[in-house]
Amino acid sequence: MTKFREMNLMNVVLIALALIQLYIMSVLDFPSESSYVSMMFSADHSLPRIPFFIIFYYSVNFLLIFCGVFFAVKGFRADLSQFLLSVLILLSIVNFFHAFVPVHNAIRPVVKSDGFFLEAINSLYVSVKPYNTFPSWHAAAATLCAIIYFKLKLNRFILVLIWSILIFLSPIFLKMAYVADVLAGAAAAFLSYYLASKVATVKIKTETVQEIVKSFTLESLIQSVAIGIRDEVTISSLIDNLTRIEKNLTEDDIQELLTLGSEMNPPIKSLKDEINLLINSIKVENQINKAKEMYGNNNKEYLPSDKEIRTASETLIDEACRAFDNPKFRYTLLKIKDRNREKINTSSIEQAAKDRSEDIVFKFKSFIDSHKKDLTAIKIISSNKNGHQSISFDDIKEVSRELRKPPYEITPDEIWNAFYRLDNNNVKPLKEEKNPANIISLTQFAIGKIDKLVPFSDKVDREFDKWIMENEKNGRVFNEIETEWLVMMKNYISTFLEINMLSFNSPPFITKGGAAKAYNIFGPDLNRILFELNEKLI
Repeated sequence: MTKFREMNLMNVVLIALALIQLYIMSVLDFPSESSYVSMMFSADHSLPRIPFFIIFYYSVNFLLIFCGVFFAVKGFRADLSQFLLSVLILLSIVNFFHAFVPVHNAIRPVVKSDGFFLEAINSLYVSVKPYNTFPSWHAAAATLCAIIYFKLKLNRFILVLIWSILIFLSPIFLKMAYVADVLAGAAAAFLSYYLASKVATVKIKTETVQEIVKSFTLESLIQSVAIGIRDEVTISSLIDNLTRIEKNLTEDDIQELLTLGSEMNPPIKSLKDEINLLINSIKVENQINKAKEMYGNNNKEYLPSDKEIRTASETLIDEACRAFDNPKFRYTLLKIKDRNREKINTSSIEQAAKDRSEDIVFKFKSFIDSHKKDLTAIKIISSNKNGHQSISFDDIKEVSRELRKPPYEITPDEIWNAFYRLDNNNVKPLKEEKNPANIISLTQFAIGKIDKLVPFSDKVDREFDKWIMENEKNGRVFNEIETEWLVMMKNYISTFLEINMLSFNSPPFITKGGAAKAYNIFGPDLNRILFELNEKLI
């Protein structure tokens, strides 16, 4: 089973749990035996009822489904999981308050007139009891969708934002909730997204430690492979365990495995042969070659699609794991392991980590070759153009998103760490602060345009120091306040690749006075400074 299947299984579990929470929410909509908490503001009486808002009130589930389907179709599996986890956390928060902070909605008016919208509102009032509206689920769900869309910088954000705002306002203008309810719903959405993002980004920073943690017992690994869990991490950990066993085989063990292997279809001559099969099955170049063999019709120039590579990789792994479908083979391995217990061989772990680093680098180079024409950033860096002034922040974010899709499923940080493991003499360790613009340096290093791989911000720092020295030679010495602002400009450029007057409306400038303050400090010289920083630093 591939990572794709694992992620889908996790998403199915999250959806199931979310549906359970939705059911609990409906159960909680009943009169409370406790005294009610008052959430009413004076504005709740003065705000009018606007019937057409019922369209948006009922569309909240469609918005959630739209976001989920969009992430799934676009291949944002990690983002889909984070979105579903956010929804689950949000539902849990809403249900907690519905259960322990009872609220009674006392502002519903009587529906007296006829008409389509008014009849729909009357049906809504009948079906949804006026209890436990704090916080408002509709406002919370709409806010969460807007947050996710904004954070991922996806297309049609304005459409989703307007849709979310109308849903957010619908409980107020239908008299289904108080103003306090919708405000609390928005706060719950931000909290849910924050908690989900923290859960999604928890990881072990040191690769070697990561490998030790992933070195599960042989028993659990064999059982996992037997039932179809065959992702790269499981196979790699299985290879580590089998390698340690193979190094300590006795003559009797070798003979026993040889006798057993000769009875299998296809036959297995030795445990080492089985290990090699597993190793070859997770090598990206072998998976690509297998895809060409399966779909290329003997055309050596054929370039398989992501889906074809994924299918080919599953085929290779299933073929390599065929021996583990045999219960006798599994039992024999465990029996040999019990006879020849040993301590963890850290050198084998390091070797496995090195092999994975080679795979990551190979994936990245394959990614560059495959996207030289369709990704702007890759196209510019790979061409003969000198520099990369025309690359935008959106261009490098697009590269990062595409890297996370199958069959690559890697991040710029993983690529950087892989290069460092394989060539630490020419690769500087990555700093703690994450910078999307590092993908520029990574691409240049991968295609041989630079010999040393250093964080992109280091290059900007170096060019910035040169620019400061040039100004001092020309008699322009910056004072302490000017230098502070220049450093902020330099840091902004190292992330977003350019700076202009509109940039001063963003952090950290806006908190220090924005564009007006910048012009007050530098005066007419500001335009020259912005032009030179954009030209010299990038």
